[in-house]
Amino acid sequence: MKKIQTVFLVVIVLSLSAIMLIQPSTAVSQKQVKMTNPIPDNVKEILKNSCSSCHDTGGKDLAMMAWKLSDWETYSSKKQARKAKAMCNAITSGKMPPSSEKTATPGKVPTAAQLQTICNWASSLKKK
Repeated sequence: MKKIQTVFLVVIVLSLSAIMLIQPSTAVSQKQVKMTNPIPDNVKEILKNSCSSCHDTGGKDLAMMAWKLSDWETYSSKKQARKAKAMCNAITSGKMPPSSEKTATPGKVPTAAQLQTICNWASSLKKK
């Protein structure tokens, strides 16, 4: 009986040790999330009005493959910087929003000042 108790105690100690080893990796994940660049409120408002109907949860599949706004915080800083620059390029080149959206919902088309706000934000992101 004493042998079984010893084996049981060893199993518990090893299990607790394994759990303690897992904790640092969780802390690293949290640290990585904190290192990302949240979308500022002024930019978030523009994206919500002009982009989220296609590029967010419940949006169009192809559009969400390019940019899914609700996943922003899960991206690395490098990926965020790349995607933000691509957003700026797409809206300043006239590719976004698509012509059909511009015609159907002209109130959702970003103004020149809003485009500049998005591009200034995109330029400010650093690839860490």
